[in-house]
Amino acid sequence: MSSTMTAAPDLKAKLEAEPGVVIETFADENGVTCRDVVEAMPASMIRFAKGDFTTTAAFVEVMGDVATWGDVTFIVHTDDGIFEFGGPIPPGSEARNYYNLSGAKGLHGHLRAERCAGICFMERPFFGRLSASILLFNRDGGIMFKIFVGRDDKRELLPDQLAAFRKLADRMC
Repeated sequence: MSSTMTAAPDLKAKLEAEPGVVIETFADENGVTCRDVVEAMPASMIRFAKGDFTTTAAFVEVMGDVATWGDVTFIVHTDDGIFEFGGPIPPGSEARNYYNLSGAKGLHGHLRAERCAGICFMERPFFGRLSASILLFNRDGGIMFKIFVGRDDKRELLPDQLAAFRKLADRMC
């Protein structure tokens, strides 16, 4: 059972008042999962992938699509740090139970796609600016990683990437 079952009204009220929270910190402070926090966000800010789009195939589809966008920000947030990569997501492929990013420089590695249990497309204010991100949730309600739409030199979202983000969200949600 999700912990938002008992905390939902309180979480929803807090997030309605301040939707630009750091999700991981807010989850820890409120004794809930990151997924609980995101599900309590104002409905106008979140869209979850539906049906067949909560599988490994959906993970692969998202990663393949994002690999065509150019420079994005890839974030992994742990208790020990926030790791950010700015640049293109390399194409990948499945092998040996991992989604393997093919880059030799920049971002590369091996992602456990089968642990993905949900995908959310979020548009919300963050530090005074609109942000657009894809959050990939693991089976435990944590966020595996986030992919943020890139910004120009004036810190505005890149219009072509925002359009690609919304097109992918429309298709999957």
